[in-house]
Amino acid sequence: MALVHHDPQDGIMVTRIGQAEITVRPEPPASAGKAPVILLRLDAPMLDTLAAAYLDPDEARRLAQALMRAAEAVRPASPWRTPGTTPR
Repeated sequence: MALVHHDPQDGIMVTRIGQAEITVRPEPPASAGKAPVILLRLDAPMLDTLAAAYLDPDEARRLAQALMRAAEAVRPASPWRTPGTTPR
């Protein structure tokens, strides 16, 4: 996965997998009284597909945690485990 753009200050990340492009960025409130959201966008031109999800901060955190758990299950970041934990 090629990282195309990442700016920690503005919270934007753009990355590519093949011809597909994934964008994650914060979006300001759509109108007064609305909360800001996080845009998760997948553009897959080979499949002629564009998908977008607007996540509230809690949904974005849960998605990030689920992705981290899946990544750890496939390939742990460290071979060292906390005592009492077992790999899944």
